[in-house]
Amino acid sequence: MPTVTIVDLARELGLSKTTVSDALVGSGRVSEATRQRVMTAAQSMGYVSNRAARSLRRRSTGAFGLYIPSEVRGLSFYMHFAFGAADAAAAVGRDLTLHTRTSEHFQVDGAVVIDALDEDPVVERMLSASIPIVFAGRSGPLPTEPQGTIEIDHAAVVDFVLGQLESTGTRRPGYIGLESFHGPRWAADSARSFEQWCLRERFEPLVFSLPADPSEAELFAVLERLVGECEVDAIVFGPQGLAARAVPMLHALGKAPDADSENGFRVASLAGDPVSELGSSQIFAVDLAPRSFGREAMELLVELSTSLPAAPLHRYHSANLSRTSPSSVQ
Repeated sequence: MPTVTIVDLARELGLSKTTVSDALVGSGRVSEATRQRVMTAAQSMGYVSNRAARSLRRRSTGAFGLYIPSEVRGLSFYMHFAFGAADAAAAVGRDLTLHTRTSEHFQVDGAVVIDALDEDPVVERMLSASIPIVFAGRSGPLPTEPQGTIEIDHAAVVDFVLGQLESTGTRRPGYIGLESFHGPRWAADSARSFEQWCLRERFEPLVFSLPADPSEAELFAVLERLVGECEVDAIVFGPQGLAARAVPMLHALGKAPDADSENGFRVASLAGDPVSELGSSQIFAVDLAPRSFGREAMELLVELSTSLPAAPLHRYHSANLSRTSPSSVQ
């Protein structure tokens, strides 16, 4: 008899997988009536939530894996992504194992890889391990088509931010992104989307790139060129946290960022840091909702590992395309 999964329960009850998971583990904002309905259905359908019992029935290791490349691991986005993945793994009675660049063996039931880099040996070893893998974020060329993919539409994020800036009077925006050579695909995608938007709107695309963790001198030098030589009236930052670091430097250069006033110098972040950027009056910041992203990626892995779909699965994660306060980060 096939194992009953959360996906089966959700389909039977007409509820989301998240609602069913929250009801089973007693978390989230689920009404008592819904919780009882889920528990009754789980019992009647033979759903087994005990991890040890599941392991015996399915020869499960009781854990899922997560790999975050070391080049980007320092950004808080990935910490929140990991928290979301852990939430979703716990909802189905699994632990979460974090893999590093030295990992060679993957004793897990499947793994999520976020922002895979080209020719990453860990990803190559994971693919050779023949475990279900979900790629979060667009990846480079792979030897086989990914079984599951979930990504953010970075072009839509860039278009939204630039449209907002243009509506408030911006006419000469500049862009500071992450060096895309061997970097995550979102870095190249965002820079290319910025250039394409500028060309469509007949603006000169002013694009600069920096390392993942630039020094104060490196950041200041690029800001000085954009403000002085290029005479921009707004700067869009791709990497998380960079806009917040730039604000005091822009003040020193005679440009006081103000996201609200009609004539202020504009600063925008495509991946708002929850502590220093989201909710700031000086920065127009987009909340990419990394915790929800991690949760959705892990839920896709659960679906992939339990339903064995005939075709690859693909999903989009929606960013919060509005200015938000830090308390709204999910």
